[in-house]
Amino acid sequence: MKKLVLLALIGVTIISCKKEEQPVKDYLILTGKVENYKKRDVTLSGFKFEKKIKFDKQTGSFVDTLKIDRDGYYTLFFNKTPINLYLTKTEDAGLVFDYKNADIVNFEGSHANINSYLLEKRKTWFEVLENANKYFVLDEEKFLEKTDEYKDAVTELSISKQLPADFLKQEVKNIDYECLRNLYNYTDYHITLTGDKDFKVSENFPNPLENFNYSNGNDYVHSYFYRTMLEDELNKIAKEKNKEGEDLYLTYLETVQTEVTDTVAKNDLLYKSAQNSITYTSDLKEFYRKFMAYSTNEAHKKEITKDYDLLKTTAKGQPAPKFKDYVNYNGGTTSMDDLLGKGKYLYIDVWATWCAFCKREIPLLKRLEQEYHGKNIEFVSINVDDKGNDEKWKETIQDREMTGIQLMAGDSHLKLDWAQNFLIKGLPRFILVDPNGNIVSPNAPAPSEGEKLINMFDELGI
Repeated sequence: MKKLVLLALIGVTIISCKKEEQPVKDYLILTGKVENYKKRDVTLSGFKFEKKIKFDKQTGSFVDTLKIDRDGYYTLFFNKTPINLYLTKTEDAGLVFDYKNADIVNFEGSHANINSYLLEKRKTWFEVLENANKYFVLDEEKFLEKTDEYKDAVTELSISKQLPADFLKQEVKNIDYECLRNLYNYTDYHITLTGDKDFKVSENFPNPLENFNYSNGNDYVHSYFYRTMLEDELNKIAKEKNKEGEDLYLTYLETVQTEVTDTVAKNDLLYKSAQNSITYTSDLKEFYRKFMAYSTNEAHKKEITKDYDLLKTTAKGQPAPKFKDYVNYNGGTTSMDDLLGKGKYLYIDVWATWCAFCKREIPLLKRLEQEYHGKNIEFVSINVDDKGNDEKWKETIQDREMTGIQLMAGDSHLKLDWAQNFLIKGLPRFILVDPNGNIVSPNAPAPSEGEKLINMFDELGI
């Protein structure tokens, strides 16, 4: 009898061990069958998540094993066509549709009902509001009527679809935030679309910020509309706080620190700002100090520290990184050393033919060159189009009658070592170098900043 009991216990132990050894699923498989789609990939995007997924044009399908950090809302982009999805960390999902008719999608998986609802919600937006231009150009009364009509329609739709209780609870909040954000944007968008700079809403217009919580971490993660509204409001507060001559990027960090208490939201806002702002701040050391003091995310701190260490090498007073053998529009090649040693400052414009903001600066840059012709400054334009755009570069110079020294680097600013020493992320970028080859400003004012740039030239005796 004792032997039988012992054997039974051993059997139970073996079975238990086998159960414990079975791997726990920590991924989901996302599949798709799409007719008439000709691109090589699709992109899945969500909160702090983005991944390109290969698309097989021969089979018209894709499949990928995904590990996501959180359940929630995601968007699958087929070129510029978005399909909104709700995904969880371990439950597979799929979809089947014709790219030429993305209004009809068959969803697969345990959340097919939710994803079908999200598709119908998007259709409702177009059915009720048509498009943003027609919606925001409406007068106040009609705008509010349309907003209420849309909110009622999608709320009724969400209730009718028998959605899971937890999802429905969050979705009702999402609908509310979407409408609040539209109210928040109405004045600015209406002025832009109508050209009526004196437009103001009435005293009875709903206040979208009434009872708005600046520190809701759950909504920050799960609601795109809450996130963007919060960011817009924080930017507005920072601009109001910022005094003339102060660094707006520093003021924004301070605003996030004082206005947002939720750790997840605060860390993400600080990080998103620092990724770009650290390149443009006028006080690199102070910006870095404050970011490190305010953020509690160690991964974010590590990444921004790498940027800071790099930018220290191109700060004011440091020797400017040197480029070599860039193609000169007038023939041959030109290096940084060819431009130095002549007793002149170098005002460098980093631009691209595809950059609309760059092109807006060209007439002002030409005028500036004329005003300072023959003085102790050279105007150098460095094109950073992708490889293979030589002819487009030349055509732009001819069409716009660009003057000064015109050089082509031969690759994107995101790939060039010289540009990445300055951590150039956006264009145009203006850099001022003194006659000895030292950096005066890694972020010099643009020609469109007029007085600010002229004052800098005056102070330097240019």
